[in-house]
Amino acid sequence: MGLDLMDPEHLEHEDIAYDEEVASAFDANVKASEEADTFLHAQADQMRRSSSWRTYVMLIAVTINYVMVPGFFASIGWALAVIVLFWGWGHSLITGLMLDKVSEAKPQILSYPDLGTYVGAKLTKGSKHGRRAGFWIIWVSQAIGNFLISVANLGFCAQFFQAIFPQPCYIWWVVISYGITVVLCQVPTFHESYGVNMQSIISYAVLFVLIIVNMIITGKVPDVNYEIGDVPDLFNGIAGICFAFGGHAVFPEARREMREPKRFKVTIYWMYATLGISMAVCGFLGYGLFGSEAEINIFDNFTYNASVVVGNVLMLLAFFGALVIGNIITMMSVQTVLKIPLLGWIEPKSYGMPVGVTRVLLRVVIVSLELFLALLIPFIGDLVGLTGAFSSVILTFMFPPIAYW
Repeated sequence: MGLDLMDPEHLEHEDIAYDEEVASAFDANVKASEEADTFLHAQADQMRRSSSWRTYVMLIAVTINYVMVPGFFASIGWALAVIVLFWGWGHSLITGLMLDKVSEAKPQILSYPDLGTYVGAKLTKGSKHGRRAGFWIIWVSQAIGNFLISVANLGFCAQFFQAIFPQPCYIWWVVISYGITVVLCQVPTFHESYGVNMQSIISYAVLFVLIIVNMIITGKVPDVNYEIGDVPDLFNGIAGICFAFGGHAVFPEARREMREPKRFKVTIYWMYATLGISMAVCGFLGYGLFGSEAEINIFDNFTYNASVVVGNVLMLLAFFGALVIGNIITMMSVQTVLKIPLLGWIEPKSYGMPVGVTRVLLRVVIVSLELFLALLIPFIGDLVGLTGAFSSVILTFMFPPIAYW
């Protein structure tokens, strides 16, 4: 009999039942992971403020990235492009639904590290070490992975700035991007980031139309060929497409902020419909026209004109949306472990200061560390981007099935 992912009774099946021993172990407070969990649950009701639309906007802002897809196709060729695109699309949709179903069946799961605690308890029959290991494995994968991706995005924003304004030098644009990011990342939770997210998806919508129009105007490259790249190119192309369907690292946290968490499933469907259609259209059309010459930034394939400048501006705005959300999830994870309240500005007190002051200082430190890494090594963007993508693969493709079954 086929597995019905949408059956609410699936998780209650005797073969995968979450027995009383494990449930009791999950609810116990054990050092840092359980203290963080209790601390987070005390704020849960205050955070349930976002509508389905706000959640959709936030998820699109942090995940959609069709601009690079033709370049990824150029690395792997038609056959692999079709397979990886539709496999990544379908598999990530299913694992997203799995996360939603686990969160629905276990209301105590309010964050991805909570899910790690749950799985650690499940796999080790309630072992304290298993629960702590589960929490910290996922916490590191989520927080550090998003942190490293934010470092890469900081560099990308500086590159877009420099494409628009060649002067001053790249280093100054990194510093300017850092200053903007520090300000934007002071919003406490996803709910307050709506303005940044909205401008991000508007930018992506206009950018999509601009890309299609430029593709039609440019036309097919003479003597186009579809030769695939070497082994590193194959790896980067496959990883790039799979990574583009990520976002699972923020799913439990996004769900906990919804006024009606049961509508998160519908939000996931709309999110993946948007991702899949935009990536398929841009990828197939771009690769079909430019073949192996398709660039990672598709605008590099167009004749330089005003629309290319506008495209770089739109990509800059869109990347700031992803940069803010990636940072916020890292910051909320760190705040939870350090027991710094996620909400409030004056009250309650935290470390002897108004919580707003503590939160601002912590977030300035986190973004400053990103600036340090972005400036430390010229190719840090490629390095940390690959590391972040690996982390995303764990959270998107590997861990949800383990939690579900």
